[in-house]
Amino acid sequence: MDDDLRESMIDHVRTEVGRGSATFLEVVESTVEYLEDEVDSDDLRALAWSVASEEFAAALAAQATWPERTDNDRLTEAFRALDAAGIVARQDFACCQNCGLAEIGGTVPDPTAARGYVFYHQQDAEHAVEGGGVFLAYGLFGQAPTAEIGAEVAAALTAAGLTVNWDGATEKRIHVSLDWAVRRHGPRAAFPSGPAPELDVEVEVVSGAKWFAIEGEQSAEVLALLDLPWLPTDVRLRVTGEGEPVVVHREFDRLLTGDGRVAGRFDGLRLLRGEASGEYTPEPNLLEVRYDDGSYHHDRPMTLAETLDVVRAVPTAGTWLCALGRSGGVVQMSWSDGRLWVESPNAAEQTTTGAHASIADAERMLRVLATEDRVAVHELDGVGTAPW
Repeated sequence: MDDDLRESMIDHVRTEVGRGSATFLEVVESTVEYLEDEVDSDDLRALAWSVASEEFAAALAAQATWPERTDNDRLTEAFRALDAAGIVARQDFACCQNCGLAEIGGTVPDPTAARGYVFYHQQDAEHAVEGGGVFLAYGLFGQAPTAEIGAEVAAALTAAGLTVNWDGATEKRIHVSLDWAVRRHGPRAAFPSGPAPELDVEVEVVSGAKWFAIEGEQSAEVLALLDLPWLPTDVRLRVTGEGEPVVVHREFDRLLTGDGRVAGRFDGLRLLRGEASGEYTPEPNLLEVRYDDGSYHHDRPMTLAETLDVVRAVPTAGTWLCALGRSGGVVQMSWSDGRLWVESPNAAEQTTTGAHASIADAERMLRVLATEDRVAVHELDGVGTAPW
């Protein structure tokens, strides 16, 4: 690979890692697709793997130095406030301006009921990663943009502590100056170090969600590092290598095999290699989380920090989240008409206890569930209990 192509590949990887939305393997595959007409794909994949590993390590090291509240956190706060106020607000949405304009109405049940929209797309995010700030498209569904909607968007951004560059002209998008900093958690923070390992096992989904698309030839090392720790609870995998096949599934913070062996969720390679089970240390501040962000249904274990980031970022129309603690306590929440409802069901009594709450209250409920393993919904103001 010549120097220009190599530099182009490094820039692409660095931008994709900086955007923060793609997993390690997605970054590698997007890099291969980006340059596959220029370089032999096998050589390109090996180099992309190595560069991506280096960039992930650098990104996570930088992330450790970030302040508690970043400019992207401020941007998320502004978007959530706009969404709750009836302006459909989406981040890193669609590939480009035209696709975003065509698709944003499909993110809500009835776009005619919304007061307007605001979004930035993938190319905008890439520009922001490079230090150019982010441009926001805004307007009314089925009509030309209005200065009133633009002014409301600008006001929300300013209230969140961001610098807005916009002169009120509706033919211009709103520009926001910011230091781009999207945190990586969970599967988006996992990466292998060093060169790509050999493909040495065959993976089959034997029960559960078939959309968990990791079937076929895999590396046992990569499988254990990038997939098994976040295996959906209903999925069982059959992993066949040189020895006897291993059927593995996850329960909270541990992995179990069909022959009764157990390991921590990040220690699955031992199980795949047929090693005997050993004691494992329970993982602190972990929750089993299911949520719908308006586009996809997610089901995976999350640290408290990741769970809080999800709650802060999901749109406010038709989204929900259910968190399960180690001992089985449940805190669930959903948005409706711009208001957040937080509750805890009691299956034995067939009742639910809940109240409308602020984001801060919802975060406190999740924090108690994760750190103290108890449900504190009854402590909310205005709480009530009703039958199912």
